[in-house]
Amino acid sequence: MSGDPSQILKKIGLKVTKNREQVISILQESRRPLNHQEIMEKLPKDESWDRVTIYRALSDLEEKNLLNSLHSTDRMTYFELKGEGKSSNADSHGHLVCNLCGKIECIDDPWKGLPSAKQLNGFEMESVEIVFRGKCKSCQ
Repeated sequence: MSGDPSQILKKIGLKVTKNREQVISILQESRRPLNHQEIMEKLPKDESWDRVTIYRALSDLEEKNLLNSLHSTDRMTYFELKGEGKSSNADSHGHLVCNLCGKIECIDDPWKGLPSAKQLNGFEMESVEIVFRGKCKSCQ
């Protein structure tokens, strides 16, 4: 199921459209979160794409809890698939965010410092965000 954008859309209760399918497909192929402009650049060149419609597709997918959104220091929002929409990246991963250029990279290894069930004290965890902020190699 996770590899087929139309099935993902049906499962989360959204109408299947080429815009939504393309956004899911692009995010499935990416090894890092992408912003709106990067998604626009990866859309097939043989068709015309409306920027607002792609924004709306991202918003719809985020509202249905299929996307994680990350805010960078460059005032951009970056998106990545989570849960069943993913094709390769592990669910539990963190991000490195450069405070100077805004670049975001995934850390594939799960964070080992998560609280134990006892420490959670009955708290039902729905998501975890692990973000390390600093300077990337290029900005050092």
